[in-house]
Amino acid sequence: MEKLITFDFEGTLVGFQWKLEQAQGEVLNLLVGKGISREIFVSTNYDAIYNLVQEKGEKWGFPAGYLTSLIDEIYDIYDLDAATRWQPVDKIHEVLKSLKGYRTALISNVGRKGLSKALVQHGLQDEFGLTITRNDMTRLKPADEGILKAINWAGVKKENTIHIGDSLSDLFAARNAGVKVGIVLGGQNTPEVLLREKPDLILYNLAELPSVLRAVNF
Repeated sequence: MEKLITFDFEGTLVGFQWKLEQAQGEVLNLLVGKGISREIFVSTNYDAIYNLVQEKGEKWGFPAGYLTSLIDEIYDIYDLDAATRWQPVDKIHEVLKSLKGYRTALISNVGRKGLSKALVQHGLQDEFGLTITRNDMTRLKPADEGILKAINWAGVKKENTIHIGDSLSDLFAARNAGVKVGIVLGGQNTPEVLLREKPDLILYNLAELPSVLRAVNF
Protein backbone atom coordinates (compact mmCIF):
# COMPACT_ATOMS: atom_id res chain seq x y z
CA MET A 1 0.00 0.00 0.00
CA GLU A 2 1.64 3.20 -1.16
CA LYS A 3 1.63 6.30 0.99
CA LEU A 4 2.21 9.91 0.02
CA ILE A 5 4.01 12.64 1.91
CA THR A 6 3.62 16.14 0.54
CA PHE A 7 5.94 18.88 1.74
CA ASP A 8 5.76 22.63 1.92
CA PHE A 9 9.05 24.37 1.11
CA GLU A 10 9.74 27.68 2.85
CA GLY A 11 9.62 27.39 6.62
CA THR A 12 9.56 23.59 6.35
CA LEU A 13 12.56 22.48 4.28
CA VAL A 14 14.36 25.83 4.47
CA GLY A 15 14.08 28.71 6.93
CA PHE A 16 11.31 31.24 6.48
CA GLN A 17 12.80 34.35 4.83
CA TRP A 18 10.01 35.93 2.77
CA LYS A 19 9.34 39.61 3.45
CA LEU A 20 5.60 39.12 3.85
CA GLU A 21 4.46 42.58 4.88
CA GLN A 22 6.43 44.33 2.16
CA ALA A 23 5.17 41.98 -0.56
CA GLN A 24 1.56 42.22 0.59
CA GLY A 25 1.76 46.00 0.78
CA GLU A 26 3.23 46.28 -2.69
CA VAL A 27 0.55 44.06 -4.22
CA LEU A 28 -2.29 45.89 -2.48
CA ASN A 29 -0.92 49.21 -3.74
CA LEU A 30 -0.81 47.77 -7.26
CA LEU A 31 -4.43 46.62 -7.06
CA VAL A 32 -5.65 49.89 -5.57
CA GLY A 33 -3.84 51.64 -8.43
CA LYS A 34 -5.93 49.53 -10.81
CA GLY A 35 -9.10 50.90 -9.23
CA ILE A 36 -9.84 48.01 -6.87
CA SER A 37 -10.98 49.02 -3.40
CA ARG A 38 -8.63 48.02 -0.58
CA GLU A 39 -11.69 47.22 1.54
CA ILE A 40 -12.43 44.21 -0.69
CA PHE A 41 -9.47 42.41 0.84
CA VAL A 42 -10.73 41.29 4.24
CA SER A 43 -7.54 39.26 4.60
CA THR A 44 -4.29 40.77 3.40
CA ASN A 45 -2.32 37.51 3.50
CA TYR A 46 -0.35 37.08 0.28
CA ASP A 47 -2.12 33.82 -0.54
CA ALA A 48 -5.61 35.19 0.20
CA ILE A 49 -4.95 38.22 -2.02
CA TYR A 50 -3.79 35.97 -4.86
CA ASN A 51 -6.74 33.59 -4.57
CA LEU A 52 -9.33 36.38 -4.44
CA VAL A 53 -7.85 38.04 -7.50
CA GLN A 54 -7.90 34.72 -9.35
CA GLU A 55 -11.56 34.33 -8.44
CA LYS A 56 -12.77 37.88 -9.05
CA GLY A 57 -10.40 39.38 -11.62
CA GLU A 58 -12.65 38.88 -14.63
CA LYS A 59 -15.73 40.03 -12.69
CA TRP A 60 -13.84 43.24 -11.98
CA GLY A 61 -13.44 43.75 -15.72
CA PHE A 62 -9.87 42.56 -16.28
CA PRO A 63 -8.73 39.95 -18.83
CA ALA A 64 -8.30 36.42 -17.49
CA GLY A 65 -4.97 36.06 -15.73
CA TYR A 66 -3.99 39.71 -16.16
CA LEU A 67 -3.95 40.74 -12.50
CA THR A 68 -2.39 37.53 -11.28
CA SER A 69 0.40 37.88 -13.85
CA LEU A 70 1.21 41.27 -12.31
CA ILE A 71 1.13 39.79 -8.82
CA ASP A 72 3.36 36.92 -9.95
CA GLU A 73 5.96 39.42 -11.14
CA ILE A 74 6.04 41.01 -7.68
CA TYR A 75 6.03 37.72 -5.83
CA ASP A 76 8.86 36.43 -8.05
CA ILE A 77 11.00 39.33 -6.86
CA TYR A 78 10.34 38.44 -3.23
CA ASP A 79 10.93 34.73 -3.93
CA LEU A 80 14.33 35.45 -5.44
CA ASP A 81 15.17 37.83 -2.60
CA ALA A 82 14.31 35.16 -0.02
CA ALA A 83 16.32 32.62 -2.01
CA THR A 84 19.49 34.56 -1.22
CA ARG A 85 18.92 33.73 2.46
CA TRP A 86 17.29 30.29 2.39
CA GLN A 87 19.27 27.58 4.12
CA PRO A 88 18.13 23.95 4.39
CA VAL A 89 16.99 22.82 7.80
CA ASP A 90 19.19 20.48 9.78
CA LYS A 91 19.59 16.92 8.41
CA ILE A 92 17.26 17.54 5.48
CA HIS A 93 19.09 15.15 3.14
CA GLU A 94 19.13 12.38 5.74
CA VAL A 95 15.42 12.84 6.39
CA LEU A 96 14.46 12.73 2.71
CA LYS A 97 16.71 9.71 2.11
CA SER A 98 14.94 7.85 4.92
CA LEU A 99 11.59 8.38 3.17
CA LYS A 100 12.41 6.51 -0.03
CA GLY A 101 9.63 4.02 0.67
CA TYR A 102 7.03 6.76 0.31
CA ARG A 103 5.81 8.75 -2.67
CA THR A 104 6.85 12.35 -2.08
CA ALA A 105 5.75 15.65 -3.58
CA LEU A 106 6.67 19.27 -3.00
CA ILE A 107 3.81 21.79 -2.94
CA SER A 108 4.85 25.41 -2.55
CA ASN A 109 3.29 28.84 -2.91
CA VAL A 110 6.74 29.95 -4.09
CA GLY A 111 6.95 30.48 -7.85
CA ARG A 112 8.82 28.30 -10.29
CA LYS A 113 11.73 30.72 -10.79
CA GLY A 114 12.67 31.00 -7.14
CA LEU A 115 11.92 27.41 -6.21
CA SER A 116 13.83 25.86 -9.10
CA LYS A 117 16.85 27.99 -8.29
CA ALA A 118 16.76 27.04 -4.62
CA LEU A 119 16.30 23.33 -5.23
CA VAL A 120 19.35 23.19 -7.49
CA GLN A 121 21.41 25.38 -5.17
CA HIS A 122 20.80 23.07 -2.22
CA GLY A 123 20.90 19.76 -4.09
CA LEU A 124 17.21 19.02 -3.65
CA GLN A 125 16.12 19.01 -7.29
CA ASP A 126 15.86 15.20 -7.51
CA GLU A 127 14.35 14.51 -4.10
CA PHE A 128 10.66 14.70 -5.03
CA GLY A 129 8.60 12.77 -7.51
CA LEU A 130 6.45 15.81 -8.19
CA THR A 131 6.96 19.53 -7.67
CA ILE A 132 4.01 21.93 -7.71
CA THR A 133 4.76 25.66 -7.58
CA ARG A 134 2.62 28.78 -7.46
CA ASN A 135 2.66 28.79 -11.25
CA ASP A 136 1.13 25.31 -11.35
CA MET A 137 -1.93 26.21 -9.26
CA THR A 138 -4.87 28.49 -9.85
CA ARG A 139 -5.46 28.76 -6.10
CA LEU A 140 -2.68 28.72 -3.56
CA LYS A 141 -2.63 27.01 -0.19
CA PRO A 142 -4.77 27.13 1.99
CA ALA A 143 -6.81 25.96 -1.01
CA ASP A 144 -6.56 22.20 -1.50
CA GLU A 145 -5.71 22.27 -5.20
CA GLY A 146 -2.01 21.45 -4.90
CA ILE A 147 -2.50 18.57 -2.48
CA LEU A 148 -5.30 17.08 -4.57
CA LYS A 149 -3.09 17.27 -7.67
CA ALA A 150 -0.38 15.37 -5.82
CA ILE A 151 -2.86 12.72 -4.64
CA ASN A 152 -4.10 12.25 -8.21
CA TRP A 153 -0.49 11.99 -9.46
CA ALA A 154 0.46 9.41 -6.84
CA GLY A 155 -2.75 7.42 -7.16
CA VAL A 156 -3.10 7.03 -3.39
CA LYS A 157 -6.04 7.37 -1.04
CA LYS A 158 -6.50 10.47 1.06
CA GLU A 159 -6.19 8.44 4.25
CA ASN A 160 -2.71 7.40 3.08
CA THR A 161 -1.57 10.99 2.57
CA ILE A 162 -0.01 13.46 4.97
CA HIS A 163 1.05 17.04 4.31
CA ILE A 164 4.03 18.47 6.19
CA GLY A 165 4.22 22.25 6.57
CA ASP A 166 4.84 25.11 8.95
CA SER A 167 1.90 27.48 8.58
CA LEU A 168 -1.83 27.89 8.91
CA SER A 169 -1.98 27.85 5.11
CA ASP A 170 -0.47 24.35 5.15
CA LEU A 171 -2.72 23.19 7.95
CA PHE A 172 -5.92 24.42 6.32
CA ALA A 173 -4.85 23.16 2.89
CA ALA A 174 -4.49 19.66 4.34
CA ARG A 175 -7.81 19.93 6.17
CA ASN A 176 -9.52 21.21 3.02
CA ALA A 177 -8.09 18.25 1.08
CA GLY A 178 -9.19 15.77 3.74
CA VAL A 179 -5.69 14.52 4.60
CA LYS A 180 -3.56 14.36 7.73
CA VAL A 181 -1.26 17.26 8.55
CA GLY A 182 2.06 17.47 10.33
CA ILE A 183 3.29 20.88 11.45
CA VAL A 184 6.93 21.84 11.94
CA LEU A 185 7.07 24.54 14.59
CA GLY A 186 9.29 27.59 14.12
CA GLY A 187 8.25 28.65 10.62
CA GLN A 188 5.80 31.25 9.35
CA ASN A 189 3.23 31.14 12.16
CA THR A 190 3.80 31.05 15.91
CA PRO A 191 3.56 27.76 17.80
CA GLU A 192 0.63 29.09 19.85
CA VAL A 193 -1.44 29.81 16.74
CA LEU A 194 -0.62 26.46 15.15
CA LEU A 195 -1.12 24.31 18.25
CA ARG A 196 -4.55 25.85 18.74
CA GLU A 197 -5.61 24.10 15.51
CA LYS A 198 -4.53 20.68 16.81
CA PRO A 199 -2.49 19.29 13.88
CA ASP A 200 -2.27 15.51 13.60
CA LEU A 201 1.51 15.54 14.07
CA ILE A 202 3.68 18.12 15.82
CA LEU A 203 7.38 18.37 14.97
CA TYR A 204 9.84 20.61 16.75
CA ASN A 205 12.20 20.12 13.79
CA LEU A 206 12.03 18.22 10.52
CA ALA A 207 14.65 15.72 11.69
CA GLU A 208 11.97 14.18 13.92
CA LEU A 209 9.77 13.23 10.97
CA PRO A 210 10.94 9.63 10.33
CA SER A 211 10.59 8.61 13.98
CA VAL A 212 7.24 10.39 14.37
CA LEU A 213 5.87 8.64 11.27
CA ARG A 214 6.95 5.27 12.68
CA ALA A 215 5.35 6.09 16.02
CA VAL A 216 1.94 6.65 14.38
CA ASN A 217 2.40 3.71 11.99
CA PHE A 218 2.24 5.87 8.86
